[in-house]
Amino acid sequence: MISVILPTYNEAQNIKRIVPSIVKVLRDEAMDGEVIVVDDNSPDGTAGIASNLADSYPVKVQVRKSGRGLSKAVIEGFGMAQGDICVVMDADLSHPVEKIPAMVRPILEGKCDATVGSRYVDGGGAQNWPLARKIVSKGAGLLAKGVTVLSDPTSGFMAVRRSILQGAELDPLGWKIVLEVVVKTRARVMEIPIVFADRIEGESKLGPRAQVDYLRHLTRLYAYQYPLLLEFFKFCLVGLTGLVVDTAVLVSLVDYAYLDPRFAAVFAFAAAVSWNYLFNRLWSFRYGRSAPISSSYVFFVSICLGGLGIRIGVMHLLMAYAGMGVRPWYVLASFMGIAAATVFNFLGSKYVAFRTETKEKVSP
Repeated sequence: MISVILPTYNEAQNIKRIVPSIVKVLRDEAMDGEVIVVDDNSPDGTAGIASNLADSYPVKVQVRKSGRGLSKAVIEGFGMAQGDICVVMDADLSHPVEKIPAMVRPILEGKCDATVGSRYVDGGGAQNWPLARKIVSKGAGLLAKGVTVLSDPTSGFMAVRRSILQGAELDPLGWKIVLEVVVKTRARVMEIPIVFADRIEGESKLGPRAQVDYLRHLTRLYAYQYPLLLEFFKFCLVGLTGLVVDTAVLVSLVDYAYLDPRFAAVFAFAAAVSWNYLFNRLWSFRYGRSAPISSSYVFFVSICLGGLGIRIGVMHLLMAYAGMGVRPWYVLASFMGIAAATVFNFLGSKYVAFRTETKEKVSP
């Protein structure tokens, strides 16, 4: 069976056209199917019209009054689906209904786990799109290249084998459920050419908020795809703030407490390392919150001292044996020493200071 999921909001004019079209296409191809309308409590009566269609067509209707949003609606539709394959498409007739068999067939034949309708493969396109819309679409696709190879990850038209959704921790933000499913399930994907048409009835939901949500969603997916890189980036940011703390304490103790700079540096180091420990525990390695504070702090300080030794050792080797003892080369030697120490400090913090038996899963 094929389950076609239509997330809706204020699609009263379109729902009464698209449901009969979907059912006709499925019947013409001798495909057993159902249409699932998940409506976000539309004030224009979309859900009521869809319910009336159930008298003549295999339609299920679910009305959501809280936690609304397209992606969340689709996930609820997945939970209601009885079909072996779920098709997700917009209810505004922008996705070509006649392409449903082409979207489903490769999955039935075992060639892939999911298909995505693409405007950017041979045979695909978009009708009457202004230049600005094309630029936004292309730009959104380029931003997603680090998490998917899809040419058109924002098309919104997808078919997926329902079995691969089981166990996937889907937590989408905004509208782009296709990206969420493809990245989180690691499905084998094929792209099917489609010609996208602008809606005739109703208003577009693509506004500034949707674009901001897309960027936030991409950030989540990059964090999911590259967790180690994200942790390292956070670690470096905390380290930079620690440098500010170190400098502020040093200058304050020397200029206002009249301490010897070498003696003041000890307190500055203690303040900075404590600052770094706190924010790495709370932010960079959030699973490390369950590690005992006393032992993890001692480990963290020891690792930082070890990192300092590595920095000095790298500088010594480069200055003594690589001719970097003269200006400005010793500055480069210092930077290289800092880079080596940063990597050492990060790995030591992650796998020693903030190591826990079971890392709790937290949102980035």
